[in-house]
Amino acid sequence: MANEPENRLTSTPTVAKKKKRWWIIVLDIVLLVVFLLALAVSANVIYLTSAYGEPFYVNGASMYPTLNKNGYRLEDGEYVPLTWNDSHNKEGDIVDYGWARSGSTGNWRSTLSRFDIVITYFPTDYLDPDSLVLSPSASLKIKRVIGLPGEKVKLEYDESNTAWGKTTITYEDGTSEVLPNLYDEEDFPPLPNGYQYEGIDRNRLTECELGDDEYFLVGDNRAASHSEDSRSPKIGPIKGDFIQGKAYLLTGQRELVLEDGKLTPKFSWSGLSFPWDYVKLDEWL
Repeated sequence: MANEPENRLTSTPTVAKKKKRWWIIVLDIVLLVVFLLALAVSANVIYLTSAYGEPFYVNGASMYPTLNKNGYRLEDGEYVPLTWNDSHNKEGDIVDYGWARSGSTGNWRSTLSRFDIVITYFPTDYLDPDSLVLSPSASLKIKRVIGLPGEKVKLEYDESNTAWGKTTITYEDGTSEVLPNLYDEEDFPPLPNGYQYEGIDRNRLTECELGDDEYFLVGDNRAASHSEDSRSPKIGPIKGDFIQGKAYLLTGQRELVLEDGKLTPKFSWSGLSFPWDYVKLDEWL
């Protein structure tokens, strides 16, 4: 019987390609997006730290409606919008978060001007104000600059704007000016329970002459006791050394958590704002 020819492979066999399942492709894309987003957030934090220096969060409604207007408080397990009557925040609340220039970062101290928002201690926060020794219970406050060194500040009641009143500044050369009102009654709407905004506290209408290194600081929420500030006799004018920084940006919101007995802002993706949505606090007027 004749030998049959052998069947030999003349080329390397091609291995069949495995098709990538769709969910693996989607997972790869999601992981890439998360990585890039985390990288962008980290780079942004590095930039904010180098450009501004210190983050801050807002506790309370003394600067409402400039700050914490869009925040939430945790009430009976549900979130409800913050109002001008929420004097203090507690664990679980969602509050404004931003960045301030402090210390030697930037030239903020020499460029402090009227209507700037500053982060400060009060005289009552010091055991010895002259040596700047802080008490264990000291806490930072956030207020608006109304009067500058060497000026006279006069706060009066104004029927045409009961929320803000009338603020007159007399300069060192003797000339005077009535400051524009940033808010009126419409910015402090009645609360769901029918509680009405009281308007500026008439018991704290005052006239004050500032020294060479003194500032007059007032909260935007001027009614009743919503803002403890330079109008109070125990607070009065604030020395320049008491002011710790100038607030420049609101970059989002944070949830307050209790750590070691203190409220701390906790990062969350839901509270993150994009850079084009940041609120610049030094461009009000």
